[in-house]
Amino acid sequence: MISFSLPEARRLAVASQAFGKRPASPTINHLRELAARVHAFQIDSVNVLARAHYVSPFARLGPYPVTALDALAYEKRELFEYWGHAACLLPLSLYPLLRYRMDKHREWTDKFMRSRRGAYMARAYAEVAERGPLAAAELSNAGKRSGNWWGWSIGKLTLEHLYDTGLLAIAGRRGFERLYDLAERVIPRAAREAPAPPREAAMKELICLAARACGVGTLEDLRGYFYVDGWSDRSGPAPWRWAGRTGKRRKPVAPGLMAELVEEGRLLPARVDGWREPAYLHPGARVARTVEASAFVTPFDSLVWDRARLRRLFGMEYTIEIYTPVAKRKYGYYVFPFLLGDRLVARCDLKADRGRKALMVQSAHLEPGQAASRVVPAMARELERLRTWLQLERIEVANRGELAARLRRASGAKRVLP
Repeated sequence: MISFSLPEARRLAVASQAFGKRPASPTINHLRELAARVHAFQIDSVNVLARAHYVSPFARLGPYPVTALDALAYEKRELFEYWGHAACLLPLSLYPLLRYRMDKHREWTDKFMRSRRGAYMARAYAEVAERGPLAAAELSNAGKRSGNWWGWSIGKLTLEHLYDTGLLAIAGRRGFERLYDLAERVIPRAAREAPAPPREAAMKELICLAARACGVGTLEDLRGYFYVDGWSDRSGPAPWRWAGRTGKRRKPVAPGLMAELVEEGRLLPARVDGWREPAYLHPGARVARTVEASAFVTPFDSLVWDRARLRRLFGMEYTIEIYTPVAKRKYGYYVFPFLLGDRLVARCDLKADRGRKALMVQSAHLEPGQAASRVVPAMARELERLRTWLQLERIEVANRGELAARLRRASGAKRVLP
């Protein structure tokens, strides 16, 4: 069995996530290569700094052209939107591997749309076929926003279900609003017609891809990267939103799949100092001596998706405080861990005030055991890169956090926020 010290595991994890020396002039080819390495850019509605799926590539590549990501997804069709780890932009090569998720409710949906109860869904699908791409609000009978958690209308719920089943796909976005169209008009034919592996074979391949992206991880780390064998994967053939019942869930299969992957030599067993759970890695994994990384990491970045893994690898206790009442927030609204080398050394609450053209550092906190003299200069340089990339004119630092005063001086911030 292979053994790793915790620093070795960190270096392996950070390097496997494609952090390191950045290209001098990032291009669309660098972005293409990055997508093939990390496999997913999570999409989220929070736009305090910039959308998460744009920030994650910046953290690794530096100031790449943002239009390149949209071009890969919505013009060249090399990336597609679907449920990977939550909503993500994914390389087209993953499309056949995710067909088992799309097909899970397909038979039920086809039958439902032929029934009297499913007439609305059938009409919505036909309207997209005739008029698409369409936003949910553009349906002839979209319905009113409901009282559910998301506030979705019946039209939105319907199009989302048809998207889940692979009958529809996301053709583009208007602002942040999804535009739905027939999958055959969005997903290239080669991907649609590629053989789809059986469910468990696809799961095993996704776990192997997760191992490459994680470097080293526990069963839960690797399973969770694409939510393999999770709540949704184990749900029955009838979607609960429409069938009115959850149905019996399948038994978890991930432990058995992991054992098979080890037996087949596709994953290697390992142990990491201080970890209670067994670990696994891809046979091609190699530990770098050092990692040249300096980046603000969005809370929706694949490096920090799993908060338990974040604690085990980096010793960071992290909770996103967007939904925490203001008076109870410890660090701020939208807090970015700061990566330096193979450690998360600080965290900052960042915001882009586009009206005032200011990059606002609303708090700056040092992690325990880290030296401000080393951290602050690197943070200041990264803030300047971020400011330039976001086309903002200045940096402002608030009087919150033990790094605030030093960071203000180092970054040349000229104004103190309340």
